Amino acid sequence: FTFLIYLFVMTYGAAVMQSVMEEKTNRIMELMVSSVKPFQLMMGKIIGVALVGFLQLIIWGVMFAAILFICGSIFGTSQVPADPMLTAQTAAMQQSIPSETSEILAAIMNLPFAELGIMFVFYFVGGYLLYASFFAAVGASVNAQEDSSQFVMPVVLIMIFGLYAAMYSADNTNGPLAFWASIFPLTSPIVMMVRIPFGVPLWQEVLSLGVLYATTIFFI
Repeated sequence: FTFLIYLFVMTYGAAVMQSVMEEKTNRIMELMVSSVKPFQLMMGKIIGVALVGFLQLIIWGVMFAAILFICGSIFGTSQVPADPMLTAQTAAMQQSIPSETSEILAAIMNLPFAELGIMFVFYFVGGYLLYASFFAAVGASVNAQEDSSQFVMPVVLIMIFGLYAAMYSADNTNGPLAFWASIFPLTSPIVMMVRIPFGVPLWQEVLSLGVLYATTIFFI
């Protein structure tokens, strides 16, 4: 979930920046601002690019599922009578699986998938809107693609810091780094997703989401 947020934000945030830059260079932005408010224009652009990204992810998911289904149909194993010797060997191999593997599988099955899914949606949307507003501001500040790198670098560094904070927070999910990084809006979408499986108080999740969305509206 953490890497999905990171990849989506970096990919489609850059698409927002490119779109703003093109409309500013072509002077289309001046005509559009004469009809709508700047906040409405920017919000519509960010949401529009996000919907395009969601559609692309859905297409990828459908294609991936179709490929798996076709490959399974073509290369699937046929039903043959079970060989008693092979069945005994399989049972012996299953008994030799280390207990650590069983513990890992049990831990995965006991994850709070419902809470993870709900929080992922909130942080996914909030993180994208926040960083897309940064990329849109960069696109509105420059006139050429070559000039955008110096402005994009601080945004990328913040996201990389969030990834490293998430990695180190996994070892101590209640430590100061994990707590403050999960509240700070620029890193909370990445770090909080790592803390949730270990148990996070509800008030911290609500505070983190409130700060994230308030900051998002402010920057847009």
